[in-house]
Amino acid sequence: MDTATTRAVGIGQELPSLAKQPTQRRIDAYSTVRAHSIHSDEAWAQAKGFRTCLAQGMMSTAYVSEMMTRFLGAGFVKGGSMSIAFVKPVYAGDRLTVRGVVKDKREEDGRTRVVVEVTCTNQHGQQTAIGTASGFLP
Repeated sequence: MDTATTRAVGIGQELPSLAKQPTQRRIDAYSTVRAHSIHSDEAWAQAKGFRTCLAQGMMSTAYVSEMMTRFLGAGFVKGGSMSIAFVKPVYAGDRLTVRGVVKDKREEDGRTRVVVEVTCTNQHGQQTAIGTASGFLP
């Protein structure tokens, strides 16, 4: 794994992006199949005004966590934080791109915390989740 320890981290630096596709099968596995669920019951989701089943918001946070762990390794796992807002639904079959840009570095308890602005964007260019994630340089 090529974490931030092997290179300098600068403000404005882009993290390697991730491409993810939350298929219906993955959505079902994430929270189990249930009747009357916007995540696994297409008729129910459509009755609630959605075009098809929705991916759980926590799937997007898991994707952000994966990106941050690849970037900071244990510095995210053992000291990371996230604040994410879900701004558009993610539907089964969408293609998401998870991106991050370093916005701040600061000393905290003798370590360097890196703050990253994060986004999830669907195949139509619409942001579905926005926020920040941070962790320590290893």
